[in-house]
Amino acid sequence: MTDQLTLDDAEQLRQLLARFSHAFDNADAEALGTVFAPDGVIELARTGAVFEGLEAIRAFSRDLAPEHPDHQTVDITFRRDEDGVVRGRSRYLVLLADGAVHNGEYLDVYTRTPEGWRIARRRSVPRYPLARVH
Repeated sequence: MTDQLTLDDAEQLRQLLARFSHAFDNADAEALGTVFAPDGVIELARTGAVFEGLEAIRAFSRDLAPEHPDHQTVDITFRRDEDGVVRGRSRYLVLLADGAVHNGEYLDVYTRTPEGWRIARRRSVPRYPLARVH
């Protein structure tokens, strides 16, 4: 099955990515339930950290320092694989508290739930310059 996503699906997925940045950057752990599937996963390629399940993702968000990076999501593409899996690839720009910027890619797998599209798996892969650990 390689049929294209509908324009409505693509818009819902764009809205999903916008909700991520707002919820995560504002440490709104409850709103992350409108972004990630209950069994969703975040994998950080830079550190190897993996957060499995919505409660672990919420805890990750709540535990961030007040000066954690601010995310901007750009250059988004979506596709449906032959097996029906819906994937997305987007670039992110991150503003650090000291004004520095770094970028990377989100490699996502999405799932449609009764409440709408959710991120089932997100792999965050930094590019250049690499993020500094504070």
